[in-house]
Amino acid sequence: MTLNNLKPRLPDIIIRENWPLFPLSTLGTGGKAEFFAQPETVPQLQEIVRAAENTPVYVLGGGSNILIPDGVIHGLVISTRNLSSISWLDDRTAEIGAGFSLPVLVKTLREKNIGGLEFSAGIPGTLGGAIMGNAGAGGRGVCEFAESLNAVDAQGNLVALGRDDFSYGYRNCTLSGVIIASVVMSWNGDSWDEAKYSEFMAKRKNQPIGMRSAGCTFKNPEGHSAGKLLDDCGCKGLRIGGAFVSDVHANFILNGGNATSSDIIELADLCAKRVCESTGITLEPEIKTLSPCFSVK
Repeated sequence: MTLNNLKPRLPDIIIRENWPLFPLSTLGTGGKAEFFAQPETVPQLQEIVRAAENTPVYVLGGGSNILIPDGVIHGLVISTRNLSSISWLDDRTAEIGAGFSLPVLVKTLREKNIGGLEFSAGIPGTLGGAIMGNAGAGGRGVCEFAESLNAVDAQGNLVALGRDDFSYGYRNCTLSGVIIASVVMSWNGDSWDEAKYSEFMAKRKNQPIGMRSAGCTFKNPEGHSAGKLLDDCGCKGLRIGGAFVSDVHANFILNGGNATSSDIIELADLCAKRVCESTGITLEPEIKTLSPCFSVK
């Protein structure tokens, strides 16, 4: 695929070449996209996927829980940030675009006195990414409230998926091979719990707010806190290149300003090795590495 091949197929859509991706990541690291597109509508998203023949297709949401590799990302990177509509179907059900901000959704529910997402207080990113990783805290996750979703498959078809078409668990959702376009979210009759919201917001104060990170580096192993394991193994303050482990919370690797994604990976590997050698516990990464959603045939 070349830009000259793409442009005639997408006359009304801007396709950028060699587009820097690090500004789209909360870590602020990563290379360039060989081709980059940011659709304004779902039909545009479908057109882009159909036009991308025989090339890997990557998807970026809010970039808050993703590690973008260094160098050139060969293929087409699609940002869903502009798919940010919200349409209320009734008082407690809404169809929400994949690019809708999760913090804005929490704020909206708070203003409407609709309870359920208090545990999402302070979690960045977009709804599509939050669904793919079942973002949450305190044993809860956003997938609990997903009634159905619309997604674009590898052929550019818009497909409707119900609750029986995917499952989810701790920081995990089984959806794959599709790009989320919108999600129908529904909340029960509970009112907003301000005390619970404040409790989760207070916990966020124990994290390195305002620093460049991708959130927690590792998942919590069953029965353990990854942060405590890392702290007990002396990981706080460890540094490789421009990346270092936060002194505030050991499960956060930060970009000191000039880190590369390779620095982040090497430091994460070092931390995991320390914990494994000391405790026998293998830490699983919570941060996802940008990888192809599918290769269009």
